[in-house]
Amino acid sequence: MRRFIRALWVIALVGGSDAAAAAGFDAAKIAEVKRASEAFVALGKDAYKTGQPPRQSDPAAKALLDTIFDTSVLNGPPPVTFAQFLDVNNWLMAVVNVGLVYVTAGTGFSDFTTLASHTTAAQAQMNANVISYAPEMGRYYDAQLAVSKVEIDLISAELAAHPDNYKTGDKAKGVGEMREGLAQTLAGVVETFTLPGIDPAWLRDRLPALLALAPTAAKFIDADAKQQLHNLAAKVAAASSDDAIKTGLNSFAQALAP
Repeated sequence: MRRFIRALWVIALVGGSDAAAAAGFDAAKIAEVKRASEAFVALGKDAYKTGQPPRQSDPAAKALLDTIFDTSVLNGPPPVTFAQFLDVNNWLMAVVNVGLVYVTAGTGFSDFTTLASHTTAAQAQMNANVISYAPEMGRYYDAQLAVSKVEIDLISAELAAHPDNYKTGDKAKGVGEMREGLAQTLAGVVETFTLPGIDPAWLRDRLPALLALAPTAAKFIDADAKQQLHNLAAKVAAASSDDAIKTGLNSFAQALAP
């Protein structure tokens, strides 16, 4: 269960900016993403009971998933600016809400706030869901990491430009929560590589998004958390019998080396 709690962090807006918004990612796009997420969640509202979430083999579900999980517009041009931070965060929330449909399918739990009270059976079901819904879960993981990278890059640039604005109060607390949340997210993804019975090819496909986020994470998370992530990735790499996975996780660990 811990890997899924860690993999579902969302952080509120920590501050505003006077910068103008870029045109490549506009209000119409985030509205489209939010509508698609809401429609998908409605389709899958009973999946936590039935164990039957919408699958991307259904054209209607696939169209919604494509809208939510295709994050390429966030890469620009033009680049996304800090003025669009809240919109990026809203996209991350949309991704997470869809991911929860798959994570909680068949567990009997629909409320994210009750995850800590899950039974052993529910935890086992969440583990099984990664394999049962591998195509959708893979896209969910990749989208979550991609949007997280954009969000952390934005706040990192803002911190560099206006450090005094984030030293005290709610903004400082918000940044601290983001650092902790990113570390937990990455730990959760790395722990997924230890899941028994998971397809090595699926794991290999997760490496590009994980490695793309590594340099951003190395500059953002706290030293203790970075050390823990480094140690975790190195340990999981050492236990892997797949050369590509071992190499990829070692590269991730190296990027986070103290």
